Order: sequence, then structure tokens, then C-alpha cells
Amino acid sequence: MKSNDITVVVQGAIDRKLTPKCLKSIRKHLPDAEIILSTWENNQIEGLDYDVLLLNKDPGGFKHDFALYNKKSSINNFNRQLVSTKSGVQKSSRQYCLKLRSDLVLNNSNFFKYWDKFNQQNEEYKIFKHRVLCSSIYSREHSCNITGNSLPTPFHPSDFWFFGLTEDLKDYFTDCSMQTPVEAGNWDFKYPNRLPYSSMLWRFAPEQFFCVNWVKKHYTNIQFEDWSDWNPKNIELSNNIIYNNFIFLDYEQSGIYSEKHSWAIENKDKIQGLITYQHFQEQYQHYCYADYKPEKYKKNYKYKLNQHFKSFIQPFYKIKSWISELFSVLYYAFAVVINLGRKK
Repeated sequence: MKSNDITVVVQGAIDRKLTPKCLKSIRKHLPDAEIILSTWENNQIEGLDYDVLLLNKDPGGFKHDFALYNKKSSINNFNRQLVSTKSGVQKSSRQYCLKLRSDLVLNNSNFFKYWDKFNQQNEEYKIFKHRVLCSSIYSREHSCNITGNSLPTPFHPSDFWFFGLTEDLKDYFTDCSMQTPVEAGNWDFKYPNRLPYSSMLWRFAPEQFFCVNWVKKHYTNIQFEDWSDWNPKNIELSNNIIYNNFIFLDYEQSGIYSEKHSWAIENKDKIQGLITYQHFQEQYQHYCYADYKPEKYKKNYKYKLNQHFKSFIQPFYKIKSWISELFSVLYYAFAVVINLGRKK
């Protein structure tokens, strides 16, 4: 695969700090790729590096009410994500497409290595012509509730980034419908006591909204009215579909980084319910290929050392925090030395 076979769709609002980094990183690691910047009218685009510019009319967001006891609300921007993604993917002209949020950065192109790694599929549940790669961060099987009350979240692959055949991404995004105000934050749930997150009053999480629309095109008899409407049948259908159509990669495998969500990337093993690369391999073995042997989990000492070093050199640290980081740097440096010694 060559970078001139790829269209990269960078979608979303312009972040004056992160979007230039995003575009520069694409030029560095995918030098011959076509870059489509799909953003909003009246956004500041001066000095940005792209090949095709799409200035979409901003559909706006809907007020998203949380549960009444919280007395809070926010803006549900799903329709904004849908419009900028759909127009960019529809404009893609090359064989492969990488869809990126405008605040993500490519630190390398390691995701290429996994394109043909998991090629066994159950044909009954295969929808894409080729598996699509996506982020493990916020790809879920279960919710992560503070109370420990974890509940199923079917059809919930992350929407941070996708890489696949352009025709597959067009199939995934272009027929997705816009959310209504009621779906965005005032939904009348089928089972109010079974909400994965009791304070979120949207019909589906944004990730689910994309996936459920896509699945319903191919499985017209699916019964899943809102994200409280989970049951053993649609949970099993979800697992069969996502593990036969996607590959879930952590940052260590993909090289695609989010500064805004760095905590989740660095603490993925502590977040309940995520479909990490390790968990994906186990489910691939279960749902697709019984003879597959999952890779042994390896701690990324070099990555950890780098993160601790960055924290260590930050100015204005309190003494207690500074000492803590010093010990962390020494610990991971020692671990790297020991690990390299074992390899020899």
C-alpha cells in the first residue's frame, strides 16, 4: 500500500493549535496522500496545508440535557460530525480512506502493519469488503460507571478515526440520518432503568448512532430502539458484527494520537469496558478464528518513560509531584534497561 492510494479526510472544527499539527503530520507520514479538509463556513483556514477544502454549512448542535438531578446540559454535536465526515468521505476519490478528527496527530503510520493481519471472518456477519481499522479509545462493550454498575453498550466502535476501503467508509457514513432534537437529548427510553449512563439522555451515544444506522441497512429486522434496549440477542449480534468487520488498535499499534484524550490513551487498561487491542485479539479468537494465538501483552516502557519525562520537565511543579515524577522516571528507565537485557 502506498500513500498515493489514500485520501485522508480531516473533519471537524479548526483547532488553531492542533489542526496545523494534524495536517503537517499527514504530510510527513503519508506524503503523497490526498488531504481533504472538511470544516465549516467562516472557519479560519489561512496557512493550513490541504489539497481539497470543503466549507460545509454548520448544522449546529442540539442542547443535550443530562438527568434532572444533575441540572446540567451541554451541546450534542453529532450532526456537525456527521456533516463534515459525510461530505469528506463522499468526496474521497482514492482506493483507501483515512477519516481523522481535526485534533488528532499521526506520530507514525504503524496502522498499515495491521491491514491484513486479521483476515479470518465469519461470512454470515461480514458486511465490509475488507475489515476497517479504528481506535480502541471509547470503543466499548460495556459502560464505565463510577458505581461499578457496568451495563452493555452494543454497536459502539469509536468514531475517533477509521481506515479502510473508501467504498466501505462510504457505506458506513453516507446513508446515516441526521439526529432530531428528541434523539439528541430528550429521548423517551424503552427501559429507563437500564441506561448504560443514567445521566445521558440521548437515544444513542454518537458512536452507536453511526453504527446502528449502518447495521440496520444490512440487518433490517434488528431490534434495538435505543441504548437501553439491550438483550442477549442483540448483544451477540453486535459482537459478531464488530469483531468480524473491524480491527481495534491502541495508540501503540496505530500511531494516531489525541492530546485532548491523552489520559484515556495512557490509562486504557484502567477504563472499564474498552475494546483494547488485547481484548480484540481474544474476541477475534472466539468469534472468527479459534486457532489464533493472541500476542502476549507487552508494557511499552519507552512510551511510559517518555510520558513521565515530559511531566518531569514541566515547570512550576509542586515538590511532592516533582519527587513522584523523578521516581517514576527512574523506575521506567530501570525497566527499559532490564527489558533490553532480557532481549539480548
